[in-house]
Amino acid sequence: MIGLIVDGAGDYAAFRARWPKGVRVLKTDGPRGHTVLPEAIVSSAAKQVAILKALGCTAAIIVTDSEDRAGLRYAEFLKRLERSVESTRFELSVAIASPNMMIENWYLADIECLCKHKKFLKRGVRQRCFEGRHGKKELRRLFLKGISYNEVDHGPELFPLIRESVAETNSPSFRHFAAIARGRGMRF
Repeated sequence: MIGLIVDGAGDYAAFRARWPKGVRVLKTDGPRGHTVLPEAIVSSAAKQVAILKALGCTAAIIVTDSEDRAGLRYAEFLKRLERSVESTRFELSVAIASPNMMIENWYLADIECLCKHKKFLKRGVRQRCFEGRHGKKELRRLFLKGISYNEVDHGPELFPLIRESVAETNSPSFRHFAAIARGRGMRF
């Protein structure tokens, strides 16, 4: 079984909705926010990694939003996370994945499908690349007037609907996550 360590309540709800079985999802209790260094994100995951091992997981993925953390560009942020994981002695195999900004960018990677299935989203939205853009702002623009996006409420409705092949085409960061997850036996 694989374990995921994710940021915040919205990401937790979305991942739990997409993988209700066969995947253990834990929310980080480590430092968050835009000034947190990648090394602090990784070192604070030790407690959750130990919990996942105790729950029978054989591998874990830390999934954390990049959000211009610590003023780093996405590639440098990801590289520093990966180096930190390599130098940390976790109790099981740990990998890193990060949406290029936030989890909403992964929803947007198949926005045409989401707009066809969710009445609170505008119709006729054309798919384009949202990678590296402020995903929450972009998604809010696609909500119908009078409806406010709430990541805890809407994430679990949206994330299970995205089609992996489409999201992988439109989001290199999702493609990276999917490759890591599949390599550790996670089913989509």
